[in-house]
Amino acid sequence: MKAGNSSQPWFVVSKEGLRKTLERRGKSFAIFELLQNGYDEDSTKVSLTLTEPKSGKSTLTCVDDAPLGYLDLSNAHTMFAESKKKGDHKKRGRFNVGEKYVLALCDKATITSTTGRVIFHENGTRTRDKVKTKVGTEFRGELFLAQEEFNDLVAQVKRVIPPIPTFFNGVEIPARKVLHEFTTMLPTEIADENGVSRSRRRQTPIRLYTPSAGETPTLYELGMPVVEIDGKWHIDIQQKVPLNIERDNVTPGYLRLLHVALVNEMKDFLTPEDAAGAWVSDALSSPKIKPETVKTVIKQRFGEKAALYDPTDKGSNRECTAHDITVIPKGTFTREQTKNVAKVVQKASDIHPTNTNYDTDRNLIPPDKLMDAQSIYKKFILDVAPLMLNHKVEVKFINDPDIPILGCTQWMKATEYIFTVNVAHHDVEDWQANYDLVIHELSHHAVQRNDHLFEGFWRTASEMGAKLSELALTHPELFPAEVGKEVAA
Repeated sequence: MKAGNSSQPWFVVSKEGLRKTLERRGKSFAIFELLQNGYDEDSTKVSLTLTEPKSGKSTLTCVDDAPLGYLDLSNAHTMFAESKKKGDHKKRGRFNVGEKYVLALCDKATITSTTGRVIFHENGTRTRDKVKTKVGTEFRGELFLAQEEFNDLVAQVKRVIPPIPTFFNGVEIPARKVLHEFTTMLPTEIADENGVSRSRRRQTPIRLYTPSAGETPTLYELGMPVVEIDGKWHIDIQQKVPLNIERDNVTPGYLRLLHVALVNEMKDFLTPEDAAGAWVSDALSSPKIKPETVKTVIKQRFGEKAALYDPTDKGSNRECTAHDITVIPKGTFTREQTKNVAKVVQKASDIHPTNTNYDTDRNLIPPDKLMDAQSIYKKFILDVAPLMLNHKVEVKFINDPDIPILGCTQWMKATEYIFTVNVAHHDVEDWQANYDLVIHELSHHAVQRNDHLFEGFWRTASEMGAKLSELALTHPELFPAEVGKEVAA
């Protein structure tokens, strides 16, 4: 059979198929679409009504008082027609599909405005007549609605942040108090001279609101809820948001820009729980996050003193812990986050290195230049150390403020030991400190490691303390007489 050559439209849209697709989103979007149309048309008031379901059907009505009404009624049934909203960053729409989505849910509907009325019949056809409004537009549609869906719609409409007086079933939706407002640079979409939407960045106000009881933090576009988000506030963007065609989500890249702006602005209001949240972690991945913000986040998560784990000097990690510094575990942050954190948080080895070989001869004090107190302390070490370690030691004094130690253990071999005292940080006239340093450094040498959290170290320190006490009783002559007199006094 020869094929016919009659003309056919390029596309045919199945209303039933579109309805089923849309119903997966839930039906609350219908209310949001109608309200935003009223808001975008310079209205001063919008009224919405939804009747209780009867035999599974409800009537949805939306009336606004926009002075000019709906100038081109053909837009009510033409998907993707040119939209005047495309070139205005203060208007929400861009695809000209909102009303069509609502119509897809209805069995029959009418749209009446200052230029006439379009009637959408139950049999799938539409007609137009001369019935008009004096001002504004009225949408009226009949749709299938279960009681559970009705209850959900009633709850969802309360999520709207109305820019003008808005009434639902005769009751005004309460205005919300702005918690905080600031401006930041964010992408939006504005049509060029050819009507093609282009992404552009603009400074835009951001309004934050405290969620009501039972609400989840949500991203808003000019007062209309878009998508629930991780965080602690409702975020209302005061310009057109680059949404997907379903108008129910944004890209991860856009959300990260928003998170960075938010965390930078609100860093002083973050709690420890916030600082560990996914939204703050997302912001921490951006090179745009400010160093002072990173400091605040780290402080909230890990306390006043923190250090990054250093796998190249494992002893330094334990050393920091011994000094009440929280060591941030390896793998806590991604590579991008670590770059930002490393700008404000030192590695453990930068704070308490254990692999560093200090040049302790750089500022060596010659033996003949030792002060009396230093000579007395040197003799004390030379006398008691062999009795505590069972081998001789060498003692030297340095005066080096650039080396951050009171003393150190060198040549950590079983029978060889150099005991170094740094008088830049250790007062040899304080004999309680002198005894403490002897016990501490001889213990390091005895266990052959610098790890203060090593169980063997602190057990050995206890033993060394006991040995020194015993020597004080059995060999009092080894202890300076002046010190004994001071203690007795």
